[in-house]
Amino acid sequence: MKSLIQHTVSHLFLAVSLFAVANEDPPTYPGQDRTWQFHDAAGTADTTALWKEDASIVAWATGYQDLQYGSEVDAVWKTPAKALGVAGGGSYDIVCLGRGGQITLTFDSPIRNGEGFDFAVFENSFSDHFLELGYVEVSSDGVHFVRFPNFSYTLSAVGGFGAVNPSQIHGLAGKYKQGYGTPFDLEQLQLAYTAVMEGSDSFDAVYQNSLVANFQHLDLDAIQYLRIIDIPGDGSAVDCEGAVIYDPYPTVGSAGFDLDAVAVLHQQASDGLTQSINFAAIGHQIFTEGGLELSATASSGLPVSFELLEGPAQLEGAQLSFTGLGSVVVQATQLGDASYAPAVPVTHSFVVADALQHIYLEPIANQLVAVSDVAFYAQSSSGLPVELYIDAGPEAAYVHATDHLFSSGSVTGSVTLRASLPAGAMAGVYYAPAEDVFWDFEIVSSGAPNAARSFAAWQLAHGLAGTAEDDADADGASDFEEYVAGSDPNLASDHPDYRLERSEGSFILVLNFSKRARARVQLMQSTELTAVAEWTQFIPEMLSIEIDPSDESKAQLRFKVPQQGGSAFWKFSFSED
Repeated sequence: MKSLIQHTVSHLFLAVSLFAVANEDPPTYPGQDRTWQFHDAAGTADTTALWKEDASIVAWATGYQDLQYGSEVDAVWKTPAKALGVAGGGSYDIVCLGRGGQITLTFDSPIRNGEGFDFAVFENSFSDHFLELGYVEVSSDGVHFVRFPNFSYTLSAVGGFGAVNPSQIHGLAGKYKQGYGTPFDLEQLQLAYTAVMEGSDSFDAVYQNSLVANFQHLDLDAIQYLRIIDIPGDGSAVDCEGAVIYDPYPTVGSAGFDLDAVAVLHQQASDGLTQSINFAAIGHQIFTEGGLELSATASSGLPVSFELLEGPAQLEGAQLSFTGLGSVVVQATQLGDASYAPAVPVTHSFVVADALQHIYLEPIANQLVAVSDVAFYAQSSSGLPVELYIDAGPEAAYVHATDHLFSSGSVTGSVTLRASLPAGAMAGVYYAPAEDVFWDFEIVSSGAPNAARSFAAWQLAHGLAGTAEDDADADGASDFEEYVAGSDPNLASDHPDYRLERSEGSFILVLNFSKRARARVQLMQSTELTAVAEWTQFIPEMLSIEIDPSDESKAQLRFKVPQQGGSAFWKFSFSED
């Protein structure tokens, strides 16, 4: 406890010193308006977290350089272009720096020192307390970097999935969960430098010396470069007063800071009229197709140019030719003219692979509180293993990424589950990443009106008895099919809605599913429609999931299956889970 008291007192002294330099009524931003404890998690009354769609955001980082990966980073997380442009607010669309890694971001126009916050850094933490932290440094010339004052009051080591209290840290990126940026004010650097020059600071000698040596090269109204350095979390890194910084350690595969984006709140004005580029996202590509022609337009009507930033390809004009397998990054630019200012570049990345793949996530019923080891089912068309993650929900809700076993915890609430599958090889074939598939469900108490129930309980509620194959209302759909769809088994006009729609080169299958049904849903395929036909499971591509606005426990699912030469038959197979 003594070390905490000593650290706290020294920080209080620093804060008061900075107040004296600023004015008698200090502005309201971190490091000025309060001392420890610092601002709390996103969504609380006491937070500075910046939502990714906040109206104060005027621009985003447009380029990167000097990328140095640390240890424990799998290849799937090494796409730095994903840190450019707007924040995705999810778990996958990021670049992972690895343990001790770093990246420098650049901007179409320099960041300037405005009133209040000037920029914000977005990380991809899945919760308010799994916080992977990073130092933030800025530079005007790309050589002399100045680090923001930073403070950590986490007094002991944090395990690989341990918790960090956001109110115990300040001046470090990664303070807030995904979708929310940690904001920074350039004025803090001026105040810190003045405090050092007046001898009224409490910084350790290392931070003092670095600040004094580099601040003189900094133009707070012309910040061209922003560097983020991962903090390993093992106790080897310290804050500006020399106190140890802890964050989750060890982690593997995607260790360290996961950068989603950097938003700009104050930016130097550009000469000329503003313009923007419309450059549609590029899907993953198959190598044997050879390449593609890039297409983009500028709102000004001026021609757009393309640049190949990295990857196995060659670019001539707008024609992109594939030269191998792997991730390709291209950027569209428009440099302006006598009337128009340069447009913000638009960067896209995609994977060139031998083949594409997709995920089938079986529909999931609403879950009860305090259940554990509930099996969820997800498969891929390639045979590669699918990983499951909880993107949003009560903190205690947990799903094992590879075993797909779910535990609900003791708190009710809404859950968003994500099925993910990175690029990988199977039987000598290299597959591009699959599109993520999302499913929303509720954790509810046993007596809740939207709680899932067994088929027997559903029969009892509708005054039915008999087998699952019975058809109480003679509408052509079995009672079990009505249970799965959430339709009324006693009303012939209310029946499951199966549809087959023809699309270019494929068929679209439509199915209704009730989240009150504890049922498994599989698609089966056969080339014959006879009593002895052999039906095998088929992995369809999930196109969309639409929730019934009148009953959120009901969903309509749309699947895509290929048109094939000869005869092909499809059927849904239902079983109680």
